[in-house]
Amino acid sequence: MSFALLNIIDEILDISGEMAMKENSENIVVIGSGLMGRGIGQAFATAGNSVTLVDLNLQILEQARDQIRKSLSFHSASGLLNESVDEIVGRIALETDVKKAARDATYVEEAVFENLNAKQEIMKVIDEASVPECILASNTSSLPITAIASVAAHPERVIGAHFWNPPQLMAAVEVVRGEKTSQQTVDRTLKLLRSIGKKPAVVQKDVPGQIGIRLLYAMIREATWLVENGVATPEDIDTIVKEALGTRLEVVGPLELADLSGIDLVNNVAKGGLYKSLDSSNYPQKIIQDMVVRGDVGIKSGKGFYNWKDGSRSVDATIKLRDEHLIKILRERKEKGES
Repeated sequence: MSFALLNIIDEILDISGEMAMKENSENIVVIGSGLMGRGIGQAFATAGNSVTLVDLNLQILEQARDQIRKSLSFHSASGLLNESVDEIVGRIALETDVKKAARDATYVEEAVFENLNAKQEIMKVIDEASVPECILASNTSSLPITAIASVAAHPERVIGAHFWNPPQLMAAVEVVRGEKTSQQTVDRTLKLLRSIGKKPAVVQKDVPGQIGIRLLYAMIREATWLVENGVATPEDIDTIVKEALGTRLEVVGPLELADLSGIDLVNNVAKGGLYKSLDSSNYPQKIIQDMVVRGDVGIKSGKGFYNWKDGSRSVDATIKLRDEHLIKILRERKEKGES
């Protein structure tokens, strides 16, 4: 076969690939261009979808687009992109008018701050402005989807789609079914999320905290109890979580681990006094409340469980380490041909 013919075949395949991407692409609208919103928009745009970011003014939106470009450059240098940064950024439009943005959308993701009234107000607007086939999703991590959907004339198309931070790197998305969410909405959301390389999990009942936040806060509550009662230092607790639990939990979930250990063993350990000794506080412990009163609220103030301003710890270095770890996982999956 001649080189000329091979080149023609390559061109046909490239054109076909581009046409397939355009045919399969969605018109995505993300309302809120903060840390989560811009990361969600980046994830959809990277997968070939047209994305419109919506926020209060163009200055905020342009800053968000600059942050997306910076993030994409990091991804490109890590070998994760199949296109140029400019091509992906070119699929991201900026808009300050929510109604205008939602008019032609096939999927809208609300990603504003965790306030029920704010989310309900946005949901009411996008429900009225969008076409009947459009999915209306909320990125809430704690508010009830049923409550957010209560203001919508079409609550059957309202669903939770909780991305994890950073959404451009984390594969998990919790898909939360409200009381009136239709099965069609669930199915379409799962299909869309899988098409952009995410690994969605369905939350069948609209409970506070969904899956991940409930598990995380149960662990934070117990870790806080251990510190407050002088059982271990924050450093040693985090060491055990990262080096004992975390290294296994990446490939074996807690219920898989229970099966591997033996349910009878789990039963015996639980009955033997462990469950009784676990913290069951239904309100934040005194150590947490005292820290809030002092203003020691973490990286925002420079001090929390750790001191972030004395030079012993670096916020930037910690985030860089996290992102490099996530990049490594994504690169390994890509090399294996996994989504």
